[in-house]
Amino acid sequence: MKDKAVLNEGDIPFFSVEWGQTKVLVGKGSPAPSERVMVKITEYLPGFVHEKHVHPDQEEIIYVLSGRGLTETASGKKDIGPGDVVWVPAGVHHATYNPYTETLRAVIIKSPPDQD
Repeated sequence: MKDKAVLNEGDIPFFSVEWGQTKVLVGKGSPAPSERVMVKITEYLPGFVHEKHVHPDQEEIIYVLSGRGLTETASGKKDIGPGDVVWVPAGVHHATYNPYTETLRAVIIKSPPDQD
């Protein structure tokens, strides 16, 4: 059995993605390499979009820490802000937008974790 890990997110560097920057706290490539769940901090920069996409076999949870943005599914767009939780079931096409001037910072949880 593996020992538990205690991490400080400030010690884990961000890396660039098309819609801003992200860091993996738990999951492949992190100091806590879970095979069952992935936890990230993602910052959607002002004016950026995480284009509509789908995770056929993953559930995703987006917990907004700060800033504002929009989440979109087939049922439309909805404003999100601090304290909001977005649950995206496996197989649902979705997108996250930041049309505002402040960075949208969120915890992203996926299960099972990304394999790449």
